[in-house]
Amino acid sequence: MDNKKSLYDRFGGDQQVSELIDQFYYKVLFDKLLRDKFLKADMSRVRYQQKRFFSQMMGDKNTQYTGRDLIEVHKGLNITNQQFDKFKYHLKSIAQDMDVSVADQEEVLDYVEKHREFIVFNKIA
Repeated sequence: MDNKKSLYDRFGGDQQVSELIDQFYYKVLFDKLLRDKFLKADMSRVRYQQKRFFSQMMGDKNTQYTGRDLIEVHKGLNITNQQFDKFKYHLKSIAQDMDVSVADQEEVLDYVEKHREFIVFNKIA
């Protein structure tokens, strides 16, 4: 693994991040546990903002996430830890299918995990 390259570059750049997010939302919209969270969402906008968020999070210096604050976006959605874990499960599954190295998969999931507190507001379920 080349540690001098960002995760974004090791992952394959814009094309691969776009593929990850597109495949991810395809799976989410068919997942009974998650799809209800997106029924009223403008999915084109959601995918666009998620691609920007992931690109920046993974180290793309040319991309700036310009979407709403994560707490503001997620607070009213009543997302549970179980749903967040399922979100991560789908990401890992897709990354595996894309032949992303195990180390890079774990790095993506670690970045995502650091945002749990800004997304999960239903701690009971």
